[in-house]
Amino acid sequence: MGGMEYSNENAKRLQRIYLTGDVTAQRAETIRQLNLSAGESVLDIGCGPGYLCESMAQIVGPDGAVVGIDVSTDLIAVCNRQKASAWTSYAIGNATELGQPDASFDVVVCTQVAEYVPDVDRVLAETFRVLKPGGRTIFVATDWDAVVWHSESPERMAAVMKSWEAHCAHPRLPRSMAHRLANARLHLDGASVFPILNLQYDDDSYSKGLAQGIRDFVARRNDVSADDLEAWYSEFERLGGAGRYFFSTNRYLFRASKPAAPPL
Repeated sequence: MGGMEYSNENAKRLQRIYLTGDVTAQRAETIRQLNLSAGESVLDIGCGPGYLCESMAQIVGPDGAVVGIDVSTDLIAVCNRQKASAWTSYAIGNATELGQPDASFDVVVCTQVAEYVPDVDRVLAETFRVLKPGGRTIFVATDWDAVVWHSESPERMAAVMKSWEAHCAHPRLPRSMAHRLANARLHLDGASVFPILNLQYDDDSYSKGLAQGIRDFVARRNDVSADDLEAWYSEFERLGGAGRYFFSTNRYLFRASKPAAPPL
């Protein structure tokens, strides 16, 4: 069994994670690097619960447009319930077949989504297609080998994280992103790292929600014993209470652009 489940329960879990301080700060950094202007049109590939779209809509304003697509009907339902502006729209959509006209967006953003798509190069090709000449994009991804998570049983931690790798198609995507962007005819404008560091295990930490998701996913795979998985999960509460909790990961942000049309 591989891949994430796009259920209503998972949608609710993602909502909680996306509202933590860690992911809120990541969203703010993504918006800063997008450098949006009023009147721009933006496509969010894999918009999740729509928090990034709603923030971007406040910047582009009524003369702009924000379109969010996601494969999850539950998440799109969440987006439509909280939609705050007429110039924002949401739809069920496939990252490899965007269904948008050529050269129709000033900006395309894709955060923590590309690594879940087996044909990630097709996502980049579609991004190139729907961008206007001179348009720009940001892709945000995680390298799951870059997670540092303290445990008194490193072997158990390694077994759980190895099983977790199967939740996405490309668990080390950042290592190949620069090359993939170039192959898609996009110009790499820059790359940076956004760190997430948790020294507490509480409801406002990204890693607590992540631990719940990992536990549920690995339990369905049956390649880690139920006892080991429960011990892995329950250890975090104990470490947190003892002041010994540590979690760190990086988000890798790649900024790229579609070359401007040559002068006539």
